[in-house]
Amino acid sequence: MSFRRVDSAALWLFAWLSASLLFRSPTFLFCHALYAEDAGVLDFTVATTGHGAVGWVHSYQDTVVTTDTLSSSGSSSSGNQIKKGKTSCYVASRRQPKGKQHQEMNGILVWRRNVCSVPSDHQAHAIAAMEDVFFTADHAGVVRGWTMDDASLLWDAHLDSPNRVPKLWAIAGGSSQNLVAVASQQDLVLLDAGTGTVLHKVNALQAIHGNVRKGQTVQWLALALTTRSTLKVVFAHVDADGVIQSGNDVYTAELDIGSDQVKAVKAWNKGKHILADSVTLQLVAENKWHVMAISKSGSAVVDVSVDDSSVSEEIVVSKLHPKWTSVVAIEATSEPSVVRMSGKTTQDSEATMALFRFDGASVWERLYGLKDSPEIEFSSMAYCPTAGVVVTTGSDALVVYRHDSLNEAFASSSATVGIHERLSPLTPLTVKGDMVVPDGDTVWAISVLECSANKVTVMLSTERGSTTQLSFEVQAAGSIDVKVDWTAEEGLSSLSSVVFVDASHLGFDDLVEEQDVVASKLSLSGRLASQWQNTLNLLSASGIIDAVSHSNRDHIFGFVKVAALLSPSLHRIWGMDTAGDRRGSVRWTLDLPKSALWHSMVHGTTNSATAVHGINGDTHSREILVLSATPNGIHWMCIDGTNGAVNAEASVPISSPIVQVVPIYGASTGGCRQAALLLHDDLSITVIPADPETNELAMKQLHKTPNGLYTHKIDKVSNQLQSYQVALAAGESDKLVARSVGSASFAGEQIVKVVYPIRHEEIQSMSTILGDDSLLLKYINPHMVVIVTVLKDDDDDQSTTELASVVEKKTNKQPRKPAGVGTPETSPEPSEPLPNLFVNLVDTVSGRVLYRASHTGVDKTKDVSAVITENWVIYSYVNQKTRRTEVGVLTLHEGMIDSKGLTFFAKPEQVTSFSSFDARESTPVVLAKTYAFSKQITALGVTSTRQGIGSQNILVASSDGALNSFLRKIFETRRPVGEVKPDEKKEGLIPYRELIPDSPLLSLTYNQTTEPFTRIVSAETSLESQSLVLGYGGPDLFFTRTSPTKGFDLLPETFNKVLVGIVTVGIVVAVLVVQRMGDKKALQQSWL
Repeated sequence: MSFRRVDSAALWLFAWLSASLLFRSPTFLFCHALYAEDAGVLDFTVATTGHGAVGWVHSYQDTVVTTDTLSSSGSSSSGNQIKKGKTSCYVASRRQPKGKQHQEMNGILVWRRNVCSVPSDHQAHAIAAMEDVFFTADHAGVVRGWTMDDASLLWDAHLDSPNRVPKLWAIAGGSSQNLVAVASQQDLVLLDAGTGTVLHKVNALQAIHGNVRKGQTVQWLALALTTRSTLKVVFAHVDADGVIQSGNDVYTAELDIGSDQVKAVKAWNKGKHILADSVTLQLVAENKWHVMAISKSGSAVVDVSVDDSSVSEEIVVSKLHPKWTSVVAIEATSEPSVVRMSGKTTQDSEATMALFRFDGASVWERLYGLKDSPEIEFSSMAYCPTAGVVVTTGSDALVVYRHDSLNEAFASSSATVGIHERLSPLTPLTVKGDMVVPDGDTVWAISVLECSANKVTVMLSTERGSTTQLSFEVQAAGSIDVKVDWTAEEGLSSLSSVVFVDASHLGFDDLVEEQDVVASKLSLSGRLASQWQNTLNLLSASGIIDAVSHSNRDHIFGFVKVAALLSPSLHRIWGMDTAGDRRGSVRWTLDLPKSALWHSMVHGTTNSATAVHGINGDTHSREILVLSATPNGIHWMCIDGTNGAVNAEASVPISSPIVQVVPIYGASTGGCRQAALLLHDDLSITVIPADPETNELAMKQLHKTPNGLYTHKIDKVSNQLQSYQVALAAGESDKLVARSVGSASFAGEQIVKVVYPIRHEEIQSMSTILGDDSLLLKYINPHMVVIVTVLKDDDDDQSTTELASVVEKKTNKQPRKPAGVGTPETSPEPSEPLPNLFVNLVDTVSGRVLYRASHTGVDKTKDVSAVITENWVIYSYVNQKTRRTEVGVLTLHEGMIDSKGLTFFAKPEQVTSFSSFDARESTPVVLAKTYAFSKQITALGVTSTRQGIGSQNILVASSDGALNSFLRKIFETRRPVGEVKPDEKKEGLIPYRELIPDSPLLSLTYNQTTEPFTRIVSAETSLESQSLVLGYGGPDLFFTRTSPTKGFDLLPETFNKVLVGIVTVGIVVAVLVVQRMGDKKALQQSWL
């Protein structure tokens, strides 16, 4: 009887647990199951301004408008005076709500516009703002007016003479209307700010009655509105290197707005070499203007009165700052007589900044600090005269100075005593730590957004792209409180590579160990133990149910990934969360050496020896080896990709440039399992990290396969590929060298794209089963690379290409008629155009070209995208003749086995490996097909699954910002042209249609507005049906989870949990009732 009572209690407990799970009770939330409605909705978009570090700022109502270039009017409150030959052309606006309401909206991107009319390698733009509108001018001579609230286009005007370095000024408060002034080479064009109508065009040469000198151009340098009808203008003859030579005059004049009359022309600059970009106009007193510029050497600042050119001064740098040796930038501010300057202590040092006040005579004084105070060396600063506050930034610190009597003190100062000698600031507020700027970063611009007596709002922009808005409130007691309003990482728009690190099962670096742990947790006993533990946790702390359940589910199914994002141009790596409530937020940052020529993240190992199941070059380690190459050495860091912690780092001197990185992976006591072999240009090899354990691991790689270890280098200057075998140096036991074994040359062509196989790809089936039960064998070569080449501009006749030689040889064999001979009814047909784009499949071990596809009429100015997956090669290009995007598809095969060739009694001859040096074995059979797409393709990718069992989808990023997912069978090379045969129907082939359908239902970005992506990367999860996808390489990042195989391992949306729960409880109750009835009957029979 006691055993029966125990069984009954166990059944009742089982019924209670089953009902609670299936009826969505609190315990049910701990069930590790993923429902289909969860798939594909856990996506996020990270929208940046697109321009990187901020160079120009304008505050408008509850938004702030930014871009990466300076306004030519000098009205920018930014301190960034770094001139670049190319800008991003992006202008964007972020939200900055005033007051305490809607604080969660702070920093959200409101709008973003590309203001350049024509993309170019030398694109540039200028910007100026006026009230509720802003104006832009680009390198092509297109001037536009935009609204400030939503960036609606008001008007655009096309100038006859474009300017490679555009200059633009907004002139408010003119005699009758607001104006826009644009410097278009030697012309100054005045436009109506409301309509864009050209009002006047002033020619500088006509104003001085001169001619353009050889090797020089006439440039308009600065202008300012002095009265309601008069402009002060500055122009000069400028050399090609941007220098105004000592023999050239700088002209100042007055321009009547109502006409094109230039008057009061005055010349100066005899005997001075001046940097043209540094010329600025500064108001020093009422109706008193000065022209300021930097000498060519940077050792002095030239100051000349506009009204009287005889009043001029050359201030040497030592009088401006005791530690400066050169001045690198000068900028006028909106505050009269206040000038912002930047200087350097040495040629290679970081520039520091100082604020000066000029009295119009000869006194230059710093606005803050003591003369010998160490606080004077700040990277950037801003000034709010209303509050008497100077905001300065130094090395990982921010210091705020305030003095109430600053203006009065300056007014009463004498000509011989400077402010910095007499006015010390009140107790400064120092804000330290990463709240202001991460370690290793430098604030290079501070912009004042709001300036009042009690509050100052500023925006900090760092060299590595971080933007932070800070608010300072001046208290009655004189203290200053600081608050961070919002922070944005604008540098995410310049990413070059991404590595996904699995953070689901921390503590397990090896794949086998991780698989064992995951299998244990997913087993019946593991799930029961986990649910029992969760039930106990529920009874003790029921308030954390949702967070724990979703977190555990994501960890079990491998959804918790950290994306390591590298930006070589900004020398920074970001770690971004992709799951949970913090998805899309930056988890950690790591600054890399700014002196490095390039950076690279190494993660994985060498290719598989047999490639039976794909490349198998991936590891589930969370360690990433970061390489930073300098001219004299290589700096490496071994970091934990989940938290950014640096486990080990060192520098290794090198004597030759690095041309290839070969990843290897293994156990190491030096603090890093991830390692690499570096191939140098002189064919020497360096092992990183340089420790005995890694050297031993490298030696093992030489004997990993019977044929040894091979690598290669691709030279885009000589346009060739060189293959090498890694071997021991002669007479050495621990020194590796590379020995040449083959090469492939593309003479007369230019390499524009290089694509490698996906390192973490898994392949389960080495053949394709056809409709007639025959097998089409896949050609899998982990050492194959796709090299896309185009004809060089000077070789369009193809006289030097290998293909042209073959074509010419065939043509010469055909008999030709004498010139002019033909029938009266016929005319000579034009010769067919020869190809100008080539897709080359090259074996990197032997250096042989396995296959070469060619295309004609390709637009070489458009980027080519390509991807390799299994035995497929997919690439896209723009056809200049048909004006459409075409997609080329190549499928590689080893051969075919018919339906009766593989039976119990017969099987074909098989080999498990092949040699890249055997042309007969390593040459594939190629099937090709070409498709068309309605939009330009900017990137190609493919979904990834853990075991390679689920079907793959082809990911296509288009020029409209969409990220589409297509079934791979749409790109099948064997799609029949005519009617589909029964055997082909069995296989699932569909009729060939040239145009690939572009349906919104196939878009992973659905209704999201994003800029085009230039790169796509995917990662697998623990569920075979799920794949993680990240699009990047533009102003936006988009992450999502997709199901290429429609979620075969998920509970469907139609799963009736209530009915199953009722049936389960009913069955348990029926069992208990029947058991009780049986017990009662047995008891009655026992008494008989």
